[in-house]
Amino acid sequence: MNDHQNAFDRMQDLVLAIVELINTGHKDGVDYGTGHRLSPVEAHTIQAVGDNQGLNLTALAKAMNVTKATMSERVKKLTRQGLLRKSMALDNRKEILITLSEKGRLVEKGHEEAHRKMFKLFASHYGDQTEEQLELFNRAFSDYLALARSIETHDKTD
Repeated sequence: MNDHQNAFDRMQDLVLAIVELINTGHKDGVDYGTGHRLSPVEAHTIQAVGDNQGLNLTALAKAMNVTKATMSERVKKLTRQGLLRKSMALDNRKEILITLSEKGRLVEKGHEEAHRKMFKLFASHYGDQTEEQLELFNRAFSDYLALARSIETHDKTD
């Protein structure tokens, strides 16, 4: 193997280690004060609804970069748990809008606090280099996500 292949393989190993760390830390879910243990995906869905109150399912799926079917299942589950509410749009009776319930707002606040703590640790670790590191991580993760999607698409067409 050449040096580039070794570096790529190491990068893949690091990404998988991060995913494993996140999954292990959240394997039983996190209770943000509602009695419901939520996965990171569920907490981020609630956060996205809170950040974009009143979106329809299609727009919410697009905002989270998932399919409409995936988002539909998430919304159903979180609605059953009393964390989200669905209502008809006033101007289009076929359109269903998604908003947070009071319990959903508790999750949103708890999730935001968890992110504030994580950022505080990040900023403490990187100090004066925080801004540059944020730019570097965001660019690298965005590029990696785009590459992973193109590989996934390529694999499906082969």
